[in-house]
Amino acid sequence: MSKMRVCLDAGHFGKYNRSPVVKSYYESEMTWALHLKLKAQLEARGFEVITTRPDIGTDLSVYNRGTASKGCDVFISLHSNAVGSAASNPENIDYPVVYRAFDNLNDVDSLSLKLAKQIGALMGTHQAGRTATRKNSAGGEYYGVLRGARAVGTPYYMLIEHSFHTNTAATRWLLEDVNLEKLAVMEADLLAEHFGVKAEEKPEGKTAIMGKAQATAQQMALYCRSKNAAPQLTSCSLEQLCQMFLEEGEAEGVRGDVAFAQSLHETGFFRYGGIVQPSQNNFAGIGALNGNAKGQAATFPDPRTGVRAQVQHLKAYASTEALAGSCVDPRFSLVARGSAPYVEWLGAADNPNGKGWAVPGKGYGAKVVEMLAAILAYETPQSPDTPAQQPEAAQYPKWQTEGLQALVDAGVIESPEYWEKKLGQEITVGEVLGVMGRLLQNKAG
Repeated sequence: MSKMRVCLDAGHFGKYNRSPVVKSYYESEMTWALHLKLKAQLEARGFEVITTRPDIGTDLSVYNRGTASKGCDVFISLHSNAVGSAASNPENIDYPVVYRAFDNLNDVDSLSLKLAKQIGALMGTHQAGRTATRKNSAGGEYYGVLRGARAVGTPYYMLIEHSFHTNTAATRWLLEDVNLEKLAVMEADLLAEHFGVKAEEKPEGKTAIMGKAQATAQQMALYCRSKNAAPQLTSCSLEQLCQMFLEEGEAEGVRGDVAFAQSLHETGFFRYGGIVQPSQNNFAGIGALNGNAKGQAATFPDPRTGVRAQVQHLKAYASTEALAGSCVDPRFSLVARGSAPYVEWLGAADNPNGKGWAVPGKGYGAKVVEMLAAILAYETPQSPDTPAQQPEAAQYPKWQTEGLQALVDAGVIESPEYWEKKLGQEITVGEVLGVMGRLLQNKAG
C-alpha cells in the first residue's frame, strides 16, 4: 500500500508580513519554521511529505504553489492572520480559522474544524477556532493556492490561519520555537488519526533511544575509567558528568545511559584528539562536520548544557514529541524528526530511512550498543547485607580504671577519653613526667 502524500506550503517568502505589535515577528519566518517541523512530524507518522519551495528565499506565485500538490492527497498552506487597519480593537480578535473547499469537497470541513478548534485550544485563544470559505467573482476559490490545488485534483486542500499576528499574546506565542513544535505534533497527530495513518512498528532486536536509563551513574563511570583512567574533562568530574546524563535524559524522556555510551564512542572515552576539544563541553561531536578544522564545532558554556544539547539532538532523531525544555541544540531544526528511533539506526547507512546522526556511519549504532551492553554488564561494589561487627570494648583491671578516675577527680588528668585509650598501651616518658608534675602541683596547692 502506497503512503499518503501531503504537500506543505509555507505562506510567503523572505521577511514578509511583519507584526505591527511584536516587531520581531514575521509571518514568513514563523510559517517556514512550522512547515519544517510539521513535515518531520508527518514523516515520522508514516506520511510522505513534499514542500512547495526549496528555501525561504524562493518566491513562487500562489497558484503555482497550489499546483505543486499534484499527485498528493492533501495540500496545506500555513499562515497567521491580520486584521485590517479599520478594526476598532485588534487585540480582541484572535480566532484560528481554516479556509477549506467552498463546496466541502470530500467533507473536508470535518477535518478543518477539528484542526481549527485544536489550534485554538493549544494556543489558548479567547475566540474558538472556526472554518470558512471564500469565493472569487468567478465563483471559484478566492485564494490562489487553493485554486491551484483544486485545479490539479488534490482531494483535500486547506489554508490554515494560526490566529492573528495583530494580537500581541498570539504573536508572542507563535514566536516561541517550543510552541511551534507543539503545533506540529498536534496537527500531525490529528491528520494521522483522521486518515488512519500509522507509523511502522518497532523491529525485532532494536534498542530504543527513548525511555528510562537502565545503567547507574556508578556503572557508567567505572566502565569509562576501565578504558581511560584520566578522562579529559575540564569543568566537572566524570561522576558528575554521568549524573548529568541521567538527569538530562530523564527530563526529555531519553535514555541517559544511551547518550553516555554515545559520548564514549564520539570522544574515545574522553580522550578527544579530533575536531572537538575538551574545553568545548561538546560530548557528541555536534557540528563537527567532516573536513572541519580543530575546534570547528559547537561549543557550550558548561558541561550540563553540552549534555542537554546532545540529549535534545538524540530526541530529535528518536521522537516527534516536543522538547520539555528550551532548545539549546544548535542543529535541532536540521534533523528529520523521528527518523532514527533506535540506536542501531543512528548511522545513516544502517537506517532504512536513510537518515542518521553519522553519515554514512556504517556500524555507528552497533558500536554504541556494544558500549551500552558493556556498561550494563559492569559490576559495581556492593554494600554488605549486615553491618560490620564492632569490636568488643577492652576489659582492664579494676585498680587501673579506679586509679584513672582518682586522677581525674583530683584534677591531675583533664582528658579522660584520651587516657582510657592508653590503658592497654605503652606510654612515653613525657606522659609520665606530665602526670607526675601535675601531682606535685596539686600537692603544693
